[in-house]
Amino acid sequence: MTPLTQNSIEEAFVNNEALRQAAANVSRNVVKGFYDISHVVEQMGFALTSTTVEQRVKGTMFLSYVLQEIPKDYLDCKQLEFITTFYTDRCKDQHSVIPAVIDGFCALLEMNELPESSAPKIMEAFFKHSSCQSHQRGERAKWFKILKVSAERFEKALMRSGTDFMFGVINSIDGERDPRNLDFVFSFMPDLLNRFPLFHLGEEMFEIFACYFPIDFTPSRDDPSYISRDELAHKLSNCLVAAPDFLEFVVPLALEKLQSDLIVAKLDAIELLRKAALKFSTKSFSEHFDAIWTGLKTEIFPGSDNTDIVTAGLAALRTIFEKAHATPDISHSHQTKVLGTILSHLTDVNQRLYNPSTAIALVCVAGDPLFAGERILDTFLLKLTTKSAIIDGDGEKPVSPTATYDDEQRIKVYGIMSQLFKITAIKNCLEKLNKSVCEQIHADTITVLRFNIDANAEKQNVDLKYAALSVLSESVPQLSEKNRALLYKVLIQLITHNSLELECVELLELLGACYPIEVQSNCIDVLIRNFTIYANFVKRKVLQHLLRLVIHAAFTSRILNLVCHYAFDKNISQDVRLLALEAINMLLNSDDTRLIVDLQTNNCLISKLAELALGDTPLALPALEQIAAAFSRIEEHLPVSEQYIIATEYLSQLKLQSAEHLYVAKGLLSRLHRDISLDDFFEWLLNDLTMQSLSGDVVGKDKEKLGTVARELLCILVNRAEDNGENRKHLINLLALLKNKIKEENKMAVETMAWLAKGLVISGSEVADNIIETLIDLLEHPSLSAVATRAFEIISTEYGELFLPKVKFLYKQKLFHTVLTKLGNKLEAHSENYLVAFIFVLKTAPHAVQKMNIDKIGPLLFKSLDCDNTTMLCISLDICQRFVTAGDEHFLRHLNHIIPSCLQLSKYQKSMVSVKWC
Repeated sequence: MTPLTQNSIEEAFVNNEALRQAAANVSRNVVKGFYDISHVVEQMGFALTSTTVEQRVKGTMFLSYVLQEIPKDYLDCKQLEFITTFYTDRCKDQHSVIPAVIDGFCALLEMNELPESSAPKIMEAFFKHSSCQSHQRGERAKWFKILKVSAERFEKALMRSGTDFMFGVINSIDGERDPRNLDFVFSFMPDLLNRFPLFHLGEEMFEIFACYFPIDFTPSRDDPSYISRDELAHKLSNCLVAAPDFLEFVVPLALEKLQSDLIVAKLDAIELLRKAALKFSTKSFSEHFDAIWTGLKTEIFPGSDNTDIVTAGLAALRTIFEKAHATPDISHSHQTKVLGTILSHLTDVNQRLYNPSTAIALVCVAGDPLFAGERILDTFLLKLTTKSAIIDGDGEKPVSPTATYDDEQRIKVYGIMSQLFKITAIKNCLEKLNKSVCEQIHADTITVLRFNIDANAEKQNVDLKYAALSVLSESVPQLSEKNRALLYKVLIQLITHNSLELECVELLELLGACYPIEVQSNCIDVLIRNFTIYANFVKRKVLQHLLRLVIHAAFTSRILNLVCHYAFDKNISQDVRLLALEAINMLLNSDDTRLIVDLQTNNCLISKLAELALGDTPLALPALEQIAAAFSRIEEHLPVSEQYIIATEYLSQLKLQSAEHLYVAKGLLSRLHRDISLDDFFEWLLNDLTMQSLSGDVVGKDKEKLGTVARELLCILVNRAEDNGENRKHLINLLALLKNKIKEENKMAVETMAWLAKGLVISGSEVADNIIETLIDLLEHPSLSAVATRAFEIISTEYGELFLPKVKFLYKQKLFHTVLTKLGNKLEAHSENYLVAFIFVLKTAPHAVQKMNIDKIGPLLFKSLDCDNTTMLCISLDICQRFVTAGDEHFLRHLNHIIPSCLQLSKYQKSMVSVKWC
């Protein structure tokens, strides 16, 4: 231990680093008990009482550093009281000493045992003998932190000082201009103002913040403590509404700034009004509503040209209404004033004030759904004067609406009413709306749906009917029994219309949820009963509408029985069976896994699908495609054990020369879990799929499709295969077969090889290198070069619908390096095919890999720009664009080559899409 003497202390006064080091040593000795803190103060006496200001500064700073190093729980109450007295006395010292005193205050206020009476003493001493704004920015920041900590820890003690503390706070903040300090002040002051009464200082405190409003501040991007203008403005507005005393000042301030020509000032003013509505009591705030509405009306009615201002104004108005809703008298008073302004314009669709009126109307509904909603609906109803029906010998027959609205105007009105119903439903007020008014509106929309309903689709106003459906969908719980009865008939007519493609799915689903018995007897049973007689166009629409109702238990069995009957029963025509299979896939495409599993469990779908596909009745390829899709969709949601049982059961039955069997295999393998081994079937599947894929050049689209399916399955099969000696032997034998076919110039053999390579590359198999080498050799073949080039596109392209379970980490990087190495000097050859093949591979290489090899690929990209292959040009230009956008030095150095090439390309029409970024 080094004794604490005047000499040792004076040695530390050399510089600030030495001062801190000495203070750290002293604090450790105090903690170890070698001497008391009072002893430190006594030994410091020569410096603390020196006639030299510089020495007093260093002495006070030394003691402050000691306090900062001492643990917060070490000093007791008496010691801290002694030190507090010393520091408050130091406030009387020369101005240069005060920064060190402030450091001491900071350290003291963090001490756990600091007496409650110390905080008022600190405040009183500083406020009396110093001024915050006379110090540097750093010291002011520390003092603001002292104010924050004192208010949080010693609220009761400071409150006993009356208004002295708040008066000192006002003087401390007044005149502050540094954004960092203001950011801190604006952050803690709302909480402080919320806890400390202002008494007669309300206006003075408000003016302290009002002078900054609106914030005029352009931040510096170079500032490490970046503060945005919007953040500062947000915190300032919180201060302006922090105290109840501020209400009488904040509204006039906001309305004054609302008249500014600056957009940012208007936005800040509107946001301030919104926050004021949230913060202050409804009763006190309502006294200013007339002035607020007058100010906001200028900005939102007819509306500013600036959409941000309009949006902000509507948001503020909505907040005011929502806050007032809890006090009906005040809410109704506000609503009456606003609605009185807009209702006369709300029904005149063609007027300039219609759009702003509707926006304000919806804001009113959001604030007081019942009061505003009913008045707005009443207003619209006055002009929705349709004749619902006339009676003749054939019964009811709708006629054209005779309202003052034409179709386009009615669409707009229906849109507003639809939103109104939606808002009232969100506010749980829909069913409380006036039933008589709702019934008349529903009757009007149903009449519109019925009008001209038997005419051809070309004569129907589909947009108008959709608008009417939207009104009904948003207000289903309010539909009267009479209107529902009529609506069911209309829905049947719309769904079964022979040429009109109009979806009523959402409305039917909502009706089914609210009135299941009615929907079943009036819609579902009718559609199912007459399904046979409908045209296929109508059958598809019926299935689309019924499928959405499957989730409702009351309808599930009826709808599924219908679908399964037409999908799996005998003597069903191919076109109708296809519709039913499409319907099954629509159900299976649900995101609800439980629904898919339940459909399989309760209906044995896989068994029925397999029986249908493998049965005696041949199916067209579209039906087989649907069966395969359904198979894979079900299978991927089943446990691995069940997948294994299904796969092994059906694979052993298949003969892949048949289209039906091939598509069942596609369904089985497309989404099969990667942990299920197919080694027992590997050789057989490999050979049969290869034979099928090689027959794809036979004339006929079906054969071409079968070849494509076979090649994709080969890709999946080799990707998921175990990399063992037996499987590798089968692969090598297959490659030998394909190479022999290639000698016979069989193009399908090259394409089959490409798909094999794709699966093997992604799984990381070494066999892929052998295939890639063969494909590279074919790039100069006189008749197979084109298909060999396309092979590299197949290998590189990502096919989203192709599920390859084994994905080797960094396989794209490996493919890139393999192809680049094997091509070698051939890329410089005259043949364009080498370059095209490489560009296909380069396209999928990660950008980081491209960048690492920029010296190698850069010249090749520039060379590709001089070629006439449009597909390659698109890829090359896209890669070049990314490098140029990123400011890559290599590309920027070669802009004198890229730009002329792009300009040359722009002369050719087929290249225009590629070069537009240049």
